[in-house]
Amino acid sequence: MAKSSDMDELLVAFRKFAAHGDHKAGVASEMPGQKWAKLCKDCKIIDGKHVTSTDTDIIFSKLVPKTSRGMSYADFKKALEMLCQKRFPDQSKGETHWSPIILNKIKLLSPKRV
Repeated sequence: MAKSSDMDELLVAFRKFAAHGDHKAGVASEMPGQKWAKLCKDCKIIDGKHVTSTDTDIIFSKLVPKTSRGMSYADFKKALEMLCQKRFPDQSKGETHWSPIILNKIKLLSPKRV
C-alpha cells in the first residue's frame, strides 16, 4: 500500500499533469482524456505489450461519466490501479496496488510548473 507522502506527491503530480499547458487553469481538479493519454505516454506506462493507448482510452471511458469533461483524482487513482494490474499481470492483485514503479515515474516526470 502506498504511504501518505506518496499519495500527497501523487496528488501534486495529478494537478500538474491536469493543468499542464493551460495557463488559465490554476489548480486543476479534473484531468481531460488528452492529458491522461499524455501522462501514460510520457511515463512509459504504455509498453505496447501489456498496456496500449487503446487500453488507456478504454479505462478513461469506463471511469469518467459522459457528462464530465475529465477524470477526478479519485477516478485517477482507480485508473492507475487498473493499469498496474494490466502492466504487471504476473503479480497478485495486492502486490500491483500502487506499483512503486508507476508511482515513481509519475512523480519524476510530472511537469515542473502548474
